[in-house]
Amino acid sequence: MSGDADDGVSRDSRVVRFPQSRTRPGPAEPARNLGLTPLSRAVGSSGRAAKGHWCSRCRGIWYSYFLEAECPVCGNRQG
Repeated sequence: MSGDADDGVSRDSRVVRFPQSRTRPGPAEPARNLGLTPLSRAVGSSGRAAKGHWCSRCRGIWYSYFLEAECPVCGNRQG
């Protein structure tokens, strides 16, 4: 552990993000509403308790009641 605390590299510069980590929309444009997934629409609920998921390809948020991982518009599974 000696020498690890002051090696000249800040802790933040050593952080490597995973490709599937959560992404945030940029400040340039507002997020689009991509709606409910087909499975959530089939349940027939109002959408009030659905969880939102970000799609980086569509630059929007889609909603689901279930543990779905695929954007209903473009099929992106990477966030």
